Amino acid sequence: MKKKLFFPLLIIVMICTIGLINYERFPTEDRYSEGFATLKIDLLTANVEELVKLPYIGPSKANAIVKYRNTYGFSSVEDIKNVPGIGEKTFLNIKDYIYLSRNVYEIKDKKINVNTATLEELMNLPGIGKVSAQKIVDYRLLKKIENSDELRKIGISTSTLKKIEGKITF
Repeated sequence: MKKKLFFPLLIIVMICTIGLINYERFPTEDRYSEGFATLKIDLLTANVEELVKLPYIGPSKANAIVKYRNTYGFSSVEDIKNVPGIGEKTFLNIKDYIYLSRNVYEIKDKKINVNTATLEELMNLPGIGKVSAQKIVDYRLLKKIENSDELRKIGISTSTLKKIEGKITF
């Protein structure tokens, strides 16, 4: 019985010793993260091709980042969480690989007036999708929107109101 167990074990030891099994072909989680160790992307200048190099960022999210930057700009790395499709979890995965080359980035566009903005302009606001934008458009047909409380009454969440604070006027 001992001979039957000894022989297969001996073969495994010999294979490992002479290197027929290459453990480098089986990357660990640490090796995965090491691939990004030197990656640093400037949110103020990066194009889509550079942004897709970030972990968990595909072409769609990269395009959304560029669109957000061109519309609102970034004043801190945390602003990337305002980009549609980038939540807290994605931010935690990419925060070590992104930076701003300048401390302050001026917003290119002026504030959006919720009473005169088009549906598309409203949808460009962080946290405002097609449904919320349509609620705003429908409501302002009945009555001019005076403040954030009215937006809250028509169904815009408090968290979304915080995201668009400073980006809208009435």
